[in-house]
Amino acid sequence: MKKSMVVMACLCLSLMAQGKNENFVIHDLVTLEMPGGAIKSGALELNGDQMIRISKEVRPIMHERYQAKMNEAFGLEKRVQKLLKQGKSKEELKTYLDQISTIKREAMDIKIDAYKTFQAILTPEQWQKYLALGAQKN
Repeated sequence: MKKSMVVMACLCLSLMAQGKNENFVIHDLVTLEMPGGAIKSGALELNGDQMIRISKEVRPIMHERYQAKMNEAFGLEKRVQKLLKQGKSKEELKTYLDQISTIKREAMDIKIDAYKTFQAILTPEQWQKYLALGAQKN
């Protein structure tokens, strides 16, 4: 009896965790793959100076400025979803949707800055390798 209760509790927690993760999905205005996976894989053969520069120049852009914007948009998206469930019209949601659009546009500008900064840190050969790695995913 106790084992079955533990198994059911674990199953419920697992399902709740899966559902919770889906609630935290927020999409960019435009998809732009960032280099985290390529860096971690070692495929770009970055030197120590490049790693330091990425850590100091790219990471703060993404983890502070970009993430703050996306969190702001996420809150507004949740608000819109709640209001829709309450039966609000498009006209009543227009202000929120306009705000989300503006915030995501600002976030995209920040992400492009991070992308271009990353590109500037790499050698031309490394950049071509990065682009080739991205092409393999598609």
